[in-house]
Amino acid sequence: MSYPKKISRETILESAIALIEASGLDQLSMRTLATELGVTPNALYRYFSSREDLEVAMADEAGRMMLVAMQKAVGHKAGVDAIRAVAKTYLKFARQRPALYELKMRYCKDESNEPESHQQLWDAMLALVDGLQGPWAAEDLAMTLWAYLHGLVELDRADMLDGRKPDVVVEVGLDVFLAGLMAQLKK
Repeated sequence: MSYPKKISRETILESAIALIEASGLDQLSMRTLATELGVTPNALYRYFSSREDLEVAMADEAGRMMLVAMQKAVGHKAGVDAIRAVAKTYLKFARQRPALYELKMRYCKDESNEPESHQQLWDAMLALVDGLQGPWAAEDLAMTLWAYLHGLVELDRADMLDGRKPDVVVEVGLDVFLAGLMAQLKK
């Protein structure tokens, strides 16, 4: 007698993430995922009520993964060094895990399905600029930094950097951003 394969919420998420990273988000379906796991599609619905529910969970996991990478990059750094470390890590995550990044941003501000990790990432961005904002509110400075990083990622994804290396472009942008910030702090 054949017994059904054991699955859990974690194994489903892990397999779904592997699937979208290998084949892209468009290839994700409950049926395809069930086949990968060796179960019937109905088995997945015990853990996720819909594909959207699964996507939100994956977006949340992507946010957690990004946060862990950013925290590791910061380590004991502070101020400008921490901002540089986070910026490079953000870009690296988006380039190395484009499907996860896309999914994370899709549910970034969905009022009905905002992943918990979004608030954690926002809190990390606020902490990053805390004490460095000069005349600007920390929320405005954090949003400006995040907008710059996300914009750079989107330009890179659209192949609009005209042959420039994203790592070089991020350094130029950070130099300008931080020079303006430091000039205000010296006043």
